[in-house]
Amino acid sequence: MKAKTQSFPGQIIHFLPANVLGQVSRHPLGVGLHVKCLGWYPKAHRHRIERSRGLDEYILIFCTKGKGWTEIDGRRLIVTPGEVLFIPANKPHAYGADDDDPWSIHWAHFAGTAAASYASLLPVHEYVLSIPSAHAKEIARMFRESYRLASTGLTERTVLLASHTLRYVLGLLFFQTGRTLGGASRAIAHDLTKSIEFMRGNVARSLTLQELSRHAGLSPTRYSAIFREQTGSSPVDHHIRLRMQAACHYLDTTALSVKEVAAKLGYDDPYYFSRIFQKILGCSPLAYRRSVKG
Repeated sequence: MKAKTQSFPGQIIHFLPANVLGQVSRHPLGVGLHVKCLGWYPKAHRHRIERSRGLDEYILIFCTKGKGWTEIDGRRLIVTPGEVLFIPANKPHAYGADDDDPWSIHWAHFAGTAAASYASLLPVHEYVLSIPSAHAKEIARMFRESYRLASTGLTERTVLLASHTLRYVLGLLFFQTGRTLGGASRAIAHDLTKSIEFMRGNVARSLTLQELSRHAGLSPTRYSAIFREQTGSSPVDHHIRLRMQAACHYLDTTALSVKEVAAKLGYDDPYYFSRIFQKILGCSPLAYRRSVKG
């Protein structure tokens, strides 16, 4: 542990000893990405950090309560609950808590050969990203698990586990919420969880774009744009893929004929169903059934 000049009641801080950091950074499973330090600052009154030259590592800050701010690229941005501040390496920056409503934050510093690849997924000139509530809860849970792991002793094993936990957090941030390169900014972030659940609950019939957008409470144009930003496919195509996943389940677990499987999924024409299956899975339904799996 290293002493901090700022202290907040209830805080958690874990810094890697130099020898453990050296071991983890050279380990085949840590060279790609490894945690250097992480922690929790509840109601961090007067928290302020300024680095005119940046750091040779990456910073992730997740705000759960209150407000904070960052100054980066000559702009001042506000960070509110459910938002993540992601600062790339060697990027001059400053950040801190709001004077009247100081933020509570989970934070981590990390490095590794894959870290820059995650940073490259940031939308252009965006450093503050909104998180859907379901993923925000999971991210907070993963941070708490990292603290638990670190509290058992900062060994190579526990740090590698914590680093894999951070990879999962980054996966939720950039892939589950659709923030791929050039992807959704905080202005158009939208939680598609309920929309996809609606698709999954209706695999036995086709769904139109109008029906899907109406269920999501958005216009067809806006819904399509957000869905494609966050998943890489159109809403209707995504639903078709879910129907083909259901077809695979029937082919794997039942003796239903291809015609019967097609009917269960709302396809009146089994030949059309087979063509769709072939297009998505790369083989016919019968070839899929005969293939060895597991």
